[in-house]
Amino acid sequence: MHGTCQSGMPTGVHAAVSIVRELEGRRPKPFRFGYYHTPVSLGRGDAVVQFTRPDGSPRRAYLTGRTAVRYKETVSASPWPTYGRMKRMPASGAFWPRGGRSNREA
Repeated sequence: MHGTCQSGMPTGVHAAVSIVRELEGRRPKPFRFGYYHTPVSLGRGDAVVQFTRPDGSPRRAYLTGRTAVRYKETVSASPWPTYGRMKRMPASGAFWPRGGRSNREA
């Protein structure tokens, strides 16, 4: 699993929900996660974004140049608003890809 906000946000929410479930005497649910993209900055004015399948394998779609920079800046700015939304409604992380047969339970 990559050490990025793409995986960190859902794992953090899952950990918190699992703790609450344990405290309530319920079993935690398995964690499944799937990737959406792999963005890479190439300096301030250039980037590449490779869209991926949930298991991390590349899809045909990708972005380069200023379009990729704008996309990456938008995505990179989203963790704090996402965190605020998740504090109010933890289940809002349900839109994240869950993986498929090729993605293992953690």
